[in-house]
Amino acid sequence: MSQRSRRASWAVAAVVVVGLAAGGCSDSDGDPAAAPSSSTSPTAEATPPVTTKVSWGELVGRLPRAQRQPLVASVRKVVDGWLDAAYLAGDYPRADFAGSWPGFTPGAQARARRDGDLMSNRDIGASIDGVEPERRAVTLDVVSVKKRPVGVTARVVLRFATTGDTPQTVRVAGRLYLTKGAQGWQVFGYDVRKDAR
Repeated sequence: MSQRSRRASWAVAAVVVVGLAAGGCSDSDGDPAAAPSSSTSPTAEATPPVTTKVSWGELVGRLPRAQRQPLVASVRKVVDGWLDAAYLAGDYPRADFAGSWPGFTPGAQARARRDGDLMSNRDIGASIDGVEPERRAVTLDVVSVKKRPVGVTARVVLRFATTGDTPQTVRVAGRLYLTKGAQGWQVFGYDVRKDAR
């Protein structure tokens, strides 16, 4: 392993370990590259669906290929659950975003609720008529111990357009930190930014 790869691996491992100990959220950016796997999402009428493109980033440790696709499917389900509930699904205009964080731990849900304008469309939901997804992408950085995944950083990018009196393009990007517990993979922390233009 090269010195650069070793540094990147330790960085991913450190993020997961720190997050497991404390969790966290802030307002900074993370932007993954799009890649080959996909999942269905809500669509605008008469347009092809915008699916979540999933790619692999850093892998710390060894993870058998047979475990990789199930991991992708499980983590994508959590990420898509949040993107749909918080930003894309539901009727607009609306002000209720209470159920916007499925797949988050209770502590992460509480933080996301406080950050509702960032972690959902709470800030604009009452003033728009609908949303049209344009891009959904996730890159997974994985920590594996004894050939089992123990932590995942999902680098997420979502872009959508709003319709109504004040149309705009909204971009949500950042990182979700996930660990696996009795409920399966869950988000225990995040580092996300939301911009509109």
